[in-house]
Amino acid sequence: MMMNSLRHCAERVSTAEEGLYFTNMRPEKMTVKTANKHELRTRETRALLLQAAETIFVRDGYEGAELGEIAALAGRTKGAIYAQFKSKEDIFLALIEERTNCYRARMEKILAASTTVDGNMNAVRNFFLERTEDQAWSLLVLEFKLFALRHPESKKRLQTLYAGILYRTDEKKLADILGAAAKGKDAISRAVAVQTLGPVISALVLESQLENHLMNKNVIKKVANRIFDALLEVPTR
Repeated sequence: MMMNSLRHCAERVSTAEEGLYFTNMRPEKMTVKTANKHELRTRETRALLLQAAETIFVRDGYEGAELGEIAALAGRTKGAIYAQFKSKEDIFLALIEERTNCYRARMEKILAASTTVDGNMNAVRNFFLERTEDQAWSLLVLEFKLFALRHPESKKRLQTLYAGILYRTDEKKLADILGAAAKGKDAISRAVAVQTLGPVISALVLESQLENHLMNKNVIKKVANRIFDALLEVPTR
């Protein structure tokens, strides 16, 4: 399975679920402090550890991954991990945060190139269809979610992380970008639709691992496309 590694995500912002994140952030004037050598070294170590952790988590799964393996792959000591993170869970949550920011930067860029609601809708569709290619990450997040459900403290931390970095529940904001949702008792709000798309894609990816003779990549994209149309239907004029 191929994975869109964080090391290839050049459009990060500073802060998985594998969803849609709208921010409309405006650049503000700020004083930029030049990092000293120690700070640069610390940042480099953190980046190397996260890249190594991503590789080890994908290879061994969340519960099977070992900190010593991560440190060795990063070319650092195990102590370097504890200087940056308190636990394996901390590293994984940091990966989710990094990946979320990667997706958010990507979404902001493609939406900035659009000037119409139809253009926005196409951009969002393509964004989600791209997520079907990132199968390893989808499966890894599913594994951690199952782990979190069995460990209340981990579940709480994951929920807190998502609440702090995701912006996907403001119906007015989403309606401005994607157009207003249909009306009526059977209508699905834009917030619910956006919230649903990521988990649905994860479920399709999981099923493809069990039924790969039936659920190949092309089929997953076709099904995801149909689901997108159903969830984000455009009201009849």
